[in-house]
Amino acid sequence: MNSADPQTTTSNAWLARFAKLVVCVTFVLVFIGGYTTTSGAGMAFADWPLSNGSLNPAGWWENFMMRLEHGHRLTAGLVMTLVLILFFWVLSRRRQLPRAAMPLASWALVGVLSQAVLGGLRVILDPQGIEATTTTIATTFRILHGCFAQIEVCLVVSLAAVLSPMWSQIVVKPSFRKVARLGWLTAGFIFVQLIVGATMRHLGAGLAIPTFPLAPGGGFMPKTHNAYVDMNFTHTRFLALLVAIHVILLARRAIVSGEARLARPAVLLLVLLVAQVLLGMFVIWHLRPPVLTTLHVVNGAALFAATVFIAVRASHAPNADATNESASTHPLPEPQA
Repeated sequence: MNSADPQTTTSNAWLARFAKLVVCVTFVLVFIGGYTTTSGAGMAFADWPLSNGSLNPAGWWENFMMRLEHGHRLTAGLVMTLVLILFFWVLSRRRQLPRAAMPLASWALVGVLSQAVLGGLRVILDPQGIEATTTTIATTFRILHGCFAQIEVCLVVSLAAVLSPMWSQIVVKPSFRKVARLGWLTAGFIFVQLIVGATMRHLGAGLAIPTFPLAPGGGFMPKTHNAYVDMNFTHTRFLALLVAIHVILLARRAIVSGEARLARPAVLLLVLLVAQVLLGMFVIWHLRPPVLTTLHVVNGAALFAATVFIAVRASHAPNADATNESASTHPLPEPQA
């Protein structure tokens, strides 16, 4: 059976739809996880993987903090199950899929399992502030947990991009190489921004500079300097400006590339950038309300994922996919002993 067979095409279309479902549920998990952290409910249960020693702890729905954390764990379990199904589905059809699909599915599975372990260690190692050394370790795992969530989002988004029927319809042009290079560079800057943001968030430095765009006293540069203020300045001013410039340049380059399948996500990228800037400002002006702060986190993940999505599409290698398809249709003979 070759890749043009109608039954194969239909099956691959359902696989692509399922991958999009995984992306949507993953973003729901990012929101729930972000809201749990913002609300201070991350340690509603002091054990893991069970919650108070049970899969269905008593009173978890009536208690707001328990409901957030246990809901977070249940949603994480759902995402893990969906990614596992997606992995085996891709594995079963790997000969009819683009060559990049199997590695991406494998990394998505490794990523979701690693994320679960990091989340568990974040709970197990959290001593509720009793020992300073252990608290530092627990905070490190909280930051890693937040950053790895962004990577997992990008992995499932990249896999969905490769599995999409549009992947085989993209007409590669010479301008794609420049779009891809700028896309990966921009994604790198955004990830650094996310790391600084997660660190600032978990260290409680989100309002170290409580005004925007000017610092207290009316100047652009804060008059007081310490680790928290400098970290806040780096996130809300320096890296924010650097990311914004590169996102605008990337969107412009993608729009003028002549390929609608790059131009459309580039427009979305600009919308997400504007939304992220506005959300960031409102978070500061309204002193970090939980919903706005969480939306800022989720939109940041979407901005990162959209950038990676454009970079992945611009890095399209049709010859490699054609080779994979040809190999599945006409397999090479086994080497003789």
